[in-house]
Parts: sequence; structure tokens; C-alpha cells
Amino acid sequence: MGMLANRLAKNLRHLRKWARREGITCFRVYDGDIPEHPLTVDLYEGRAVAWAAMRRRDETTQARQDWLAQVRLEVLEGLELQPGQLFLKERRPGGQYRKAAEERVEILVREGDLEFLVNLSDYHDTGLFLDHRQTRARVGSLARGRRFLNLFCYTGSFTVHAGAGGALETTSVDLSAPYLEWTSRNLHLNGLAGPAHRLVQADVLSWLPRAAREGRSYDLVVCDPPTFSNSKRMDQTLDLGRDHPLLLDRVLALLAPGGDVFFSTNDRRFEMRWSPPPGVHLQEITAETIPADFSGSRPHRCWHLFRD
Repeated sequence: MGMLANRLAKNLRHLRKWARREGITCFRVYDGDIPEHPLTVDLYEGRAVAWAAMRRRDETTQARQDWLAQVRLEVLEGLELQPGQLFLKERRPGGQYRKAAEERVEILVREGDLEFLVNLSDYHDTGLFLDHRQTRARVGSLARGRRFLNLFCYTGSFTVHAGAGGALETTSVDLSAPYLEWTSRNLHLNGLAGPAHRLVQADVLSWLPRAAREGRSYDLVVCDPPTFSNSKRMDQTLDLGRDHPLLLDRVLALLAPGGDVFFSTNDRRFEMRWSPPPGVHLQEITAETIPADFSGSRPHRCWHLFRD
């Protein structure tokens, strides 16, 4: 058994016990533990998705192909999987939301009492960010009787948690029609379809002031934007490092008294440059939102913004 396979087997033995105790069926089992093998591996109910990072600037095409072949064999061995149970992808800048295949390998996975549709094959990501498991649970626990807004909603996992947690209504906003359709499917899976759950296809930065002019107000908001977006359908390019003060000001304009906002980013270079006005508080809660299977890494940063 090679070094990578051995580490995967060891991690799985440890994490499987924890996951069983916690009722978790999807979790991270490897995150660049060995410098020679820079990849991450997540398990989705007995299937694995592995993302291989670039190794060295001077690596030849043949050397990379040889390494990827070795990775495939060792992940299968270490996790005791069949070839059809492993989806190996290459991590490249800017490819997070881009569709890369049409295999449509979709499965249903559970998170607590909720179900989510994940696509293991066609996109860089699967549709369910495992590092936000704790954050989703927290949002669900705060949702009862409140109006919930999910900005850059992706596949709507926060919306499902809020709806299941008893939100009076939910609004999910994203520029992508396919992701809104995915959100709709996740809502239907959990018995949350209907007029109380509104889906909006829009550029978030442009939609926020329109919603404010319409007098909309929300008690609970999740804002998890991409680091950068220059879609032709947007009124302006989004650069989170530059634009987050404007974004948070516009979110705050929709926040009801006593309301809560959870703002998150996976940008490792992000620096918070927004200062809350009087009566509004901002607290970084990153450590509270990192699950045990991501300990030792910082896959995201998260802030809790709340109004008196």
C-alpha cells in the first residue's frame, strides 16, 4: 500500500467512527496531508470526489498524467472503492462553477433529516459545500418565524435548512438559471415547494437596491459570494475584495431590526474592510463554523452581522 493509500485508510478509520456518531454521511477524508500529494478527497455516501491541485511549475505533461494515474489507484485502494465510485477532477483557477461534463451522475445525500441532490461528475463542485455544514445548521436553528434571504444561493442548501427550520418565507437569489433549478429540486425533495419559497434570477448587487426600493425586509440573511465574477449578464464586475463594503451596505439596507446576517468567503487573501454603523455589530465566527473533518485547515471565513 502506497503512502497516499495508507494515509487515506488511516483517516477513514478515524473519521468513520466520528461520522457515525454524528449521523454524517458526507465528509472530507483527506486535505493535502502529504506534500507530494496535493489533493483533497471528499466522501459522499460511499463515493469519493477527489480534486488534484497543480504540483510543480516545471512538471511535465507526462509526469502529471503518471501522478494522476497513481492518485487514482491509491485513492481506490485506500478507501476500498470500485473504479466507478471515484470521480477525479483537476483543480484549476476560475473553474468552480463551470460545467465540465455531461455524465449526470447524481445521487441523493442526507444532512441530518434533510436530503440534497449532488452531481458528482459534471461540475468542479458537487452542489453541496461540506465545509459549511455547521453554518447551515446554525442558520436552520435561527430561522423559525423569520423571513430568510439567501444571496448567491448556488444550489439552495442554506434555503432548505432555513425552510426546514420554520422560516415564514424564503427568497433565493442567483444569476444562474441552472443553479436556481437545482435549488428548486432541493426544495421539492424536502417538501418545501410553494409560493413561500421565492426564486429570483438576478445580479445580486443590482437586485439589492431594487428590493430596498420595493420595501422588502428580511430577518435572516446568508451572503456567500464568489471571489470574482465577470459574467456578461451582470451590470458590473464583482471583485469581492473591492466590492464587499458596497455589498454589505446594500444587504444592511434590507435587514430588519433584530436581524442576523451570515457573510462568508473562501478567499484566503480576503481582508474585511467594512465597518458597521452604530447599532450594528460584526463578529468573526470562523472557528465556530469549521467542522471537525476540516480541522487544521481554513476552507472559509465567516462573520455574523447583527442589528440591535
